[in-house]
This record gives sequence, C-alpha cells and structure tokens, in this order.
Amino acid sequence: MTPLGPDDVSLEAAPAQRAPQPAARPQLTTAAMESFRCLVDRCPDTCCRDWAVPIDRADLEQMKSALAKHPNGRGKLVRLVVLGRPSSYSEAVASLQMDDGGGCPMLESDDSCGVHATLGEAALTTACSVFPRTALAVGGHVEVGGSLGCPEVARLTLLGAQQPQLRPATAPMLPRDYVGKTIPSEPSDAYTHHFVEVREALLDAFRGDGALGTALMIAADFAERVQPFFHAGTRDFDGAQRAFTERRLRTEIENTRSKELAAALDRDLAALRAPGAGVAALVWTLLSERRRLRHSAKYAALIERVTSSVASERPGRPAAGAPGELDDPELLWRVYHHRREAMAARLGTHGERPFRNYCLHHLMRSPYTDAGTLLEALYRLAVHLAAVRLLVVLHPSVAERLAGDPDPTADREVFDRVAVDAVQTFTKAIAHHPDFLDAAVNQAASRAGGVTFGQLVLLAKFV
Repeated sequence: MTPLGPDDVSLEAAPAQRAPQPAARPQLTTAAMESFRCLVDRCPDTCCRDWAVPIDRADLEQMKSALAKHPNGRGKLVRLVVLGRPSSYSEAVASLQMDDGGGCPMLESDDSCGVHATLGEAALTTACSVFPRTALAVGGHVEVGGSLGCPEVARLTLLGAQQPQLRPATAPMLPRDYVGKTIPSEPSDAYTHHFVEVREALLDAFRGDGALGTALMIAADFAERVQPFFHAGTRDFDGAQRAFTERRLRTEIENTRSKELAAALDRDLAALRAPGAGVAALVWTLLSERRRLRHSAKYAALIERVTSSVASERPGRPAAGAPGELDDPELLWRVYHHRREAMAARLGTHGERPFRNYCLHHLMRSPYTDAGTLLEALYRLAVHLAAVRLLVVLHPSVAERLAGDPDPTADREVFDRVAVDAVQTFTKAIAHHPDFLDAAVNQAASRAGGVTFGQLVLLAKFV
C-alpha cells in the first residue's frame, strides 16, 4: 500500500455521489444485537484503535470534502489515509492509517472521534458509521450481526442465556443502507444457491447442550460426506442430474440431524486417544506469529500473561523465554488439559456457554462460502475455537481462581470476564485480519495437501 501524499489530495473535491441504493430489505438480527448500545467513553477498548478501517471510493471523496471544513484537515488526511486495498478480501481503495500509538489520527485526547464531533455521523466512512454491525444479504433479507471485536457485542453475544438465533428485527438496525457481503442465489451456483439450508444444518450441529467437540464432529462428518459433490464450482448439480444431486444433499442433511449418529460420533470421539500437544503447538503458533506484525498493547499483554502463567508450571520454574514464546508443546498441552478439567468440574455447563455462542456466531457471521469447501470452513472455525479456548483456559486469572476455594459466584464472574476479554482481543487482533489468517491458519493444512477430516477430528478432541 502507498501512503497518500499532499499532491494526491484535493480538499476542494465535491461531496461524493453514491450510487442509488435499492429499496431497504427486511432485516434479520439477534437478540444480542437488538440490545446493543455503544458504550462510548465507557468502552474498555475503542474501535478506533488497532485495525485498518477500509475506505471505498465514495468514502474517500466524502472525507476529502468533509476534512476541508475541519481544522488542519489537509494535514490530518495525509496522515490518515493509505491508498491501496487493505486486504484481498476487500474491494476498498484505501484504509485509515493508525498512528504510532495504534490509534486513528482523528481521535481526540479523550478518545472521541474528531470527525464525528465536528462534522457529524454523515461525514464518517461507512465502516466507521456501521461498526460494530455487519450486514450479510441472503435472499430477500439482510442479516445484521456484529463483530466480537467490540467489547459490548462480545459480552452480549457470548454471555447471553439465549443462543444466537436470527429473527426479524423490530426496528432498523443500520445507520446506513449498507450491505457488506451478498450471498448469490443463482441456481447455476449450487454452492451458494443452497446456502440457507446447508448453513442451517451446520448451525443445528452446534445448538443444544451437547459437547462442542461432538458438535464439530457432526458438522465435519456432514462436510466429509458431501465433499465429493458439494463445493465451490461444483458441476454435479448441472443439467439432468440436478434433481438427483439435490435429493442426495437433502438426504445427507437429514442424516446429519440423526440422534443416533450424534451418539455414535460422541462415543467415537470419547474413545479416541489422541495427544493434544500437536494441536496446542499449531494454535500457539497462530497466536505468537501475530506478534511479528504490528499489534496492540492489549494483545501483547494477553499473550505475555498467558506465557508467564504456563511457564510458572514448568518443573523447577525457570524463567520464561521471550514474551509470547513457548517452546514446549507438551507443557502447553499438559497445563491446558489440567486446567480445563478443573474448570469443567467447577463451572459445569456454564463454562461451555461462551464457546458455544462463539461457534454459532461464527457460522452466521462468516459464511461457509468464504471457503472452497465445508471442511475448509469448519477448519477455520475449529482453529478459532481452539485459540480462544486456549487463551481463556490458560489465563492467569482463571488459574488464580482455580487455586482458591470453590465459589460458584466468583468462579462464574472471573470466567465470564476472561472469556469476553480473550475473545474480543483475539477477534480484533487476529480475526479482523483475514489475509494473516489465510497465511497462518491454512499453513498446516496446505502442507498436508488440504484440509482433511482427520485434522478436524484432532481439533474436535482438543476443543
């Protein structure tokens, strides 16, 4: 990406003319998002720090016009905007450039937005205006979700007693007529045409109160069975064979909801004796490699605290290595396994709620069509789940609580606080960087020639 120079900016540009928007479509959302209200100055981690905000052409022209009216607007824009696509996943033409402290240059000393305070919401980029809301167009509806990179969205989503479920919105959910992504519905593209029913089958696997490892196995078993004919670019639904292949897909979906199958997969997973050190090393590599890039102080502090907490249980307790480095997968796995067993004994089903809600949110927020196959989509979910589970279980606050006498109220309070903080920090530092994830998460899979059912089995045993 190329920094924007003074000669590239014309602050006399006319206000951007956006293309006419289609009539507003009905909106679906969740109870958590309908309850969401921005915490403003009470937010523990402002959304104006530590991630590159994408800017489309209309936003860029609008900002030029808006900042012409702002004190030192020209200088701020030069420091604010970096030309070039911020991600291969984005059609944006530029992004907001964070300053040396990781914050947006338009932030005031009290962390309020200088553009919003001076010029109002209309002058903001679309991303700034809409965040933390997301909008996915499916059929005739727009599904309004939220990013777990927002502390309040994370709290409402992860700790909600009601599992995330789409329902008609009772009021408009978006400040602008905005769609971030559209799932095509052309019959010629079977992978996207059957999106609603296939996603529902995946969601059903994670609903209820069964073990999350088993839920992942149910979804992975379905993905493995349909892999030969259901994937991006499939031609098995073309022409005269369409009706037969669609019937085959419906049959596999029905089989996935079988209680007998769920019980069999649960028994198989329980009987499997698989070492977890390999998965622990994979997940820790993902977390530690992120530190090679620019990262927030909050993420650095989380990784350093987890590193120290694990190292404290090394026999003889020698000093930990460099911050974020753990070179002993067996120790990592042993500490994780021990603490997780202790947490399960203390918290029961309460300890699974944030992680189950996380999975359901992920399946709704990140459509499987972002990957070429269902196995690949589930692999990404499984690695995300393993990472946030590891960060929570190995958090020093959890270790301190486990070292004390059982106290259901205190146990839940500490666990809930750590779960929300870990997920929100992970989301902002890693999940908001899809290009990094493509390079890091898929590295092991590519070495094995692609995502396999066996890899998901190992991840299911870990989570």
